[in-house]
Amino acid sequence: MRERRAPSGIVCSLVTPFARDERPDLGAFGELLDVQVEKRIHGLFLLGTAGEGVLLTPRERMDTAEFAVARVAGRVPVLLHCGAADTVTGCRLAEHAQGLGVTAEASVAPYFFSYGPGPLFEHFRRLAEAAPAIGHYVYENPERVGYAVGVETVVRLVREVPGILGVKDTGDSVARIGRYLAVADGEIDVYAGNNELVVAALTVGARGAVSAIASAVPELMVEVYERWAGGRLDEAVELQRTVIRLHRCLEGAPYLGAIKHLARRRGLPAGGLRAPQPDVSSAQAAEIDRRLDATPELAPWLEPLAAGPARAPRSSRSA
Repeated sequence: MRERRAPSGIVCSLVTPFARDERPDLGAFGELLDVQVEKRIHGLFLLGTAGEGVLLTPRERMDTAEFAVARVAGRVPVLLHCGAADTVTGCRLAEHAQGLGVTAEASVAPYFFSYGPGPLFEHFRRLAEAAPAIGHYVYENPERVGYAVGVETVVRLVREVPGILGVKDTGDSVARIGRYLAVADGEIDVYAGNNELVVAALTVGARGAVSAIASAVPELMVEVYERWAGGRLDEAVELQRTVIRLHRCLEGAPYLGAIKHLARRRGLPAGGLRAPQPDVSSAQAAEIDRRLDATPELAPWLEPLAAGPARAPRSSRSA
């Protein structure tokens, strides 16, 4: 069972770079994957919210996943987002993920319609049964989906369905993270999805965090975890404050566009976004840069990761 578990630590919810034709730019994606591995990220979560997976067709998701798993080549654990609006598509994506040999998949609740505990239990049970050789995680994100799966349903899934190991909870409640662990009596893997709560979540028992901002600052997020895990709590708390300051610099701009701007600022080929996702405007980018430059404690984490200027989205898809 352990090889199906997501790793302890920071799992990067990696952005997907899009070319000017809005197709995934696999050449740029490969560079981003390599940087994450080089910067000692503990795991990768691909085609989630930050990866804009729900904006891709199932075939595009499969093709992008195939490329990514081959590029990573087992250097770090890979988790795939298999969430879909319907159970059949989710099961197809989970089966495909299993065929690629990933560590696990995580899925948001089926979106557009809202569902109660019974249909949700059956939905996640079928995903797990479709891919019994990999681990499965409920991706709780009510802000995006429109409703919550709920602590009790998640815990029941972990207890009753083989292969369902835990939850990635995207929210601002440390209390809810603690509730999973208390209700399940510790028999659950919990990952925080809020970058500003990493140390607090770890302290109440979370196994790790799934971080979108790690797409641009993997070293910072890794250091937060490793200093906490090494017993240097004061240092971990100070770095957590640095993460919060960084988040404040991105406020007022589209979140994914702001993360990609931050990555481009560091010289990474983050590419564009797929419509209707908005990128930052020139005014928003200038304001983000002004705030970053006015926060000196961020400077060590904003040094270029790649030579040369930030690159614009490419004109065609490349492998």
